[in-house]
Amino acid sequence: MSASPLPTLPLQHDIWITGTVERGGGKYALGDYPTIVLDRPSTSPCNDTVLSDIPLADGGEAAPSLLLPYLNQRVAVKGRVSCPDSGIQFTPQPDVVFPVW
Repeated sequence: MSASPLPTLPLQHDIWITGTVERGGGKYALGDYPTIVLDRPSTSPCNDTVLSDIPLADGGEAAPSLLLPYLNQRVAVKGRVSCPDSGIQFTPQPDVVFPVW
């Protein structure tokens, strides 16, 4: 039996994702920035690679304080996936985030 293909995240549509908010620590860019480690891997709509985490952004720019109140917590958050030149980003709606236990 073959494994099911991973779902591809929709591009530029409001979606809900769940995962743990962590610090990126230079994986995608220089500096310290928040990422969300996905509960389940997905396929990037930007380059068809498998994603386990996505850097958070605010209007296309890295957002060092975005969702930091939820650092190291599992959350459900509404937002949009985009594909800037630097790669994939998720722009959450900070007023539509919920801790998940």
